Order: sequence, then C-alpha cells, then structure tokens
Amino acid sequence: MNVGYWIAVVILGFLCLLFLCIVFLLRKQIIRLRQFVETLQESDTSIMVPVDFQTPEIGKLVDEINLLVEKYRKNLVELQRKDEMIKETITNLAHDVRTPLTSIEGYAKILKDSGGLPAKDLEAVETILERTDTLKRLLNQLFDFARLESDSFEYREVPIDLNAILRNTAVSFFSNFEAKGQEPEIRISEEEFPCVGDPDAVTRVFSNIIFNALVHGHTNYSIASWQEPEAYAFCFQNDAGDIASEDLDRLFDRFYTTDKSRSKKTTGLGLAIAKKIVTHMDGEIKAQLTDGLFGIVIRIPKEKDGIMAWMRKKLMI
Repeated sequence: MNVGYWIAVVILGFLCLLFLCIVFLLRKQIIRLRQFVETLQESDTSIMVPVDFQTPEIGKLVDEINLLVEKYRKNLVELQRKDEMIKETITNLAHDVRTPLTSIEGYAKILKDSGGLPAKDLEAVETILERTDTLKRLLNQLFDFARLESDSFEYREVPIDLNAILRNTAVSFFSNFEAKGQEPEIRISEEEFPCVGDPDAVTRVFSNIIFNALVHGHTNYSIASWQEPEAYAFCFQNDAGDIASEDLDRLFDRFYTTDKSRSKKTTGLGLAIAKKIVTHMDGEIKAQLTDGLFGIVIRIPKEKDGIMAWMRKKLMI
C-alpha cells in the first residue's frame, strides 16, 4: 500500500476520534443542562448554567437560559416581597380594626342591657351586635391566616383527645343548627382519639368546617368520626347546595368561595386555615361529592409518641 493510503487512514481515524470527542462533550453538556433545569425546578438557586463545552449554538442557548433564570429570580423576589406586604397589611388591618370594633360591641351591649328601649331601637341594637360579631369573625380569620402564612402562628404540643374536642365543638353549634330548624346526625365514636397537638388549633379546624356547612348548606347535616388502622378519620356532611365538582379542587384555596356575590359574609379563608393546620399535623383534608351530599374528610395520623404522651398524662392524673 502506498503512503497516500495510510495518510488517508490516519486522517480519517483522527476525524472519527475528533467527531466522537465532540459528540461526547456535547452529550455531557446536554446532561449538565438537564441537571441544572431539574435543580431549578426543585429549589431556588443562584447558580447560572455551567458550560463545559461551547459552540456558538450552545453558547447562545446557555445565554438565553441564563437570562430566563435571572428574570425568573427577579419575578420571584418581587412576588415574595408583595406577598409579605399583603400579609403585613392584613395583620395590621385586623389589629387596627379590632379596638374600635370592641368598643362598638361594648356600647351596643350596654344599650341592649339598659332596658326601656323601644322595640324598633332594640332591633337596631341587635342588628349592630350581629354585624359586629360577623365582622369580628372575619377579622379573626384574616389575622389567623396571616399568621399561618408567615409561620408566626405558635402551635402548642400537648396531649389531646381529638374526639373530645370534636364533641365540644359540635355542641357549641347546636343553637345555630336549631336556628335553621335542623338537627345534625351525630356519629362520633365513643373512643378516645389520643394525639399530641394544639387544642385551640384543632378546635379552629372543626369550627371552621361546621360554620362553613351552616353558611353554605341547608339540610342533611352529619358529623362523624371513626378509627382506621393508621389514622383518626372525621367526616362533615351536608347537602351539596351550589357546590359543583369543579369547585372541589379549589375549596381550600385562600379567598375562594362558591358564593360569587359574597352575600354570605365569608372571607373564603375558613377552609384554607383548616387545611394549613391539618397539614401542620401531617394529616390530610379533602372535599368530596357523593349522591348529592358534600363532605369534608380529615385524616390525622396516629403517632406512637402521641399515644405515649397521652398515657403518661392519664397516669399522672
């Protein structure tokens, strides 16, 4: 074979080797890009896209991705800043309105208890008390939600009986059910449901759900609890009313309400607050529609530590 043949073989071999190196480096760069995008999806990062092997096309692609990342970071920071401003505004508003509202309520109670008011004036005073009570509840929900969102809500961790809290909460609403001419079906287990948590927070969960049922429901009220192998379960049901299947995924969103006219004087925060607290307890809460009935089901996991703390408390007593 002549020298020209071997030169051609060497050149061809070199070109093949060069081609393989380029393919390897390109593949490595693509893998790095994919890993960076995955990291960006999972967590915020200040790292820009790394470049191991650059061609004009890859360089342009990396520059475009880095510009998008920088724009995303700026938008995220701005959204976080605005979100904090909203939370602070809600907290300040709830706090600033509480004091004059308490004064209005106090003066209205004095007028009501003073006696001698004409029937028309007494009716007006009772309307004032009803409206102040509604406004207080709305403000409390705004204040609670702002604290939950900012992680400034302080949870207590003490041994509690979830069933006892549910019974007490249900009883506190009996007058409201009577006012609607309804008697809820109560199927609360007689067993103790030991757990470690914040009794006030759990009460708030049950209260918000029952109040929501009273506002939006009309008939077929029921409250139930039972044990499952790994969790304590609670179910609150009423007629579906104007709730549609497409509402179920959004019912726990903040400020969402099926009452588009807002005529029922709700903030749309009650269920959002309930979800925040249940999630903090590592539980789950979901809404469901079954045969014309709307239900909210809560599951709180049984914890060995919680049961042991409950037993220690019992023994101390």
